[in-house]
Amino acid sequence: MKKPVVLYLILFLIIISLSACALIRKPLDSRTGFSGYLKETERFIRQEDWTNALDSTDRSEKIWIKLKPLLQVDIDHDYVNDIENNFTLLKGYIETGEKADSLATILLLQKTWENIGEM
Repeated sequence: MKKPVVLYLILFLIIISLSACALIRKPLDSRTGFSGYLKETERFIRQEDWTNALDSTDRSEKIWIKLKPLLQVDIDHDYVNDIENNFTLLKGYIETGEKADSLATILLLQKTWENIGEM
């Protein structure tokens, strides 16, 4: 009788571990507002409001630093590197007022974040 219970428990744990990133990302995003800050940054870039865009980017990056350890177990390290590299690029583009490059980079960050949720 104990054997089926143990097998079901193992199966349940495997299913949870395979879909954990999707289950974790949405509640974390709701609590931290990470995607909201990325959208805010995009809006400031489109308006060419570079001071607020940089402030919003800094807030987004601080949230990412808190999220990263929680997600790093489930996501490919390439996603982590991509997000961090794109934050670095984004800051440089914003500081120099490069609208096209800033916009492309923030959109790439948003897409990467969406992709993490679909894993």
